[in-house]
Amino acid sequence: MELPPFLYELAKGENTPSIEYVGEIFSLLEVKKIRKKETLLYLGDTATKIFFVKKGILKASIIDEKGDLHVIRFVAENEIITSMMSFIEQQPSNIQIDCVEAAEIVFFKYEDFEYMNRLYPGLSPAFHKLMLRSYHTLVDEKSRMISRDATQRYKNFIERYARIIDRLPLKEVASFLGIRQQSLSRLRSKLEEAK
Repeated sequence: MELPPFLYELAKGENTPSIEYVGEIFSLLEVKKIRKKETLLYLGDTATKIFFVKKGILKASIIDEKGDLHVIRFVAENEIITSMMSFIEQQPSNIQIDCVEAAEIVFFKYEDFEYMNRLYPGLSPAFHKLMLRSYHTLVDEKSRMISRDATQRYKNFIERYARIIDRLPLKEVASFLGIRQQSLSRLRSKLEEAK
């Protein structure tokens, strides 16, 4: 199994495990097949796993005051996802993680992470730094969307998710952009005509 890029980040620095050791542990983890629309983490449950996508697409969603879910992030091959604060603090999650298309994932359990962290005290700070970088990217992406109109948001979305956009259902893209599916269909048609 090819090592995901984030493991190289975790193996950098003092008191962290070598990439060979991390690779050995990673190779022992089980690959699990996930069905389309299967939920990996429900809102309110505690995140006990970090998911690495070997194949497929996962999405993270939040809930609004009306009880509607809104997509805030997509991850595909060679990317990781979890509810960061829930995983670190072992408290209920404020996000839900679902499978957009049939997928294969590898996951790290919280107990395994704690065990490795006892062996290598530098692992936890490296992990926190990696997850904070991911969180800041997400916040930056969402904050830039707020000040843009739907057309610009969609163009930015196309740029950011170019490698998976053809695999995403229209309703999921509309949810991410904060617009209705019919509006997204009209917007796409308008952009196609302009080409």
